[in-house]
Amino acid sequence: MDPIPSIRLLGKTWQRRGFHYWWLRTWLFLLWFALFGLSAWVVGLLFDIVITDPGTPTSLRAVALTVMSVAVLSSFVWGFSLMRRSETEKRLGLPMIVRSGTTAEQQQKAGWRGYGLGLVAGPLVLLGQLFVVGVLAAMVISLVQKYISVEEFEAATGQKAPPRFKRSRRWRGRPEPDLSTAAGRTRNAG
Repeated sequence: MDPIPSIRLLGKTWQRRGFHYWWLRTWLFLLWFALFGLSAWVVGLLFDIVITDPGTPTSLRAVALTVMSVAVLSSFVWGFSLMRRSETEKRLGLPMIVRSGTTAEQQQKAGWRGYGLGLVAGPLVLLGQLFVVGVLAAMVISLVQKYISVEEFEAATGQKAPPRFKRSRRWRGRPEPDLSTAAGRTRNAG
């Protein structure tokens, strides 16, 4: 008998989906919803300050509101682009889960850079909310789906999700795994 694999965030609770599993899922959702709510509140506060400050010239206010609006909209575009699935992932039934299109090594390097930048840019956290509020919204939506991670999808369905590849800068698209071969060789999708 194979032991039940433990997956990130959910441990071994994914198999039964009992009380502990749903408690963890609810807690994760509430945590990310609170982070999104806090971020949205800060963004609203920043907009309110720019709009209602009587000493700011109208032209400066218009420029600030335009820049802030572009930042917020781009954060939503970026956040929901992280939920995009390839055709192969759609055929497998993989839900729209927030994950980047980068390899594990690139994610680890980016994480360490993020810690360093976080220490340096601490005072800019309030302004940074303009750029992450959309990602937090996508994370909240991602957490209300049937499976919240690729690991849970693979463990529960027994199907292997195709690996993510570094996106090509060319317009032809990114390579997708060729599921017709046992080796899983890749082919260009264009």
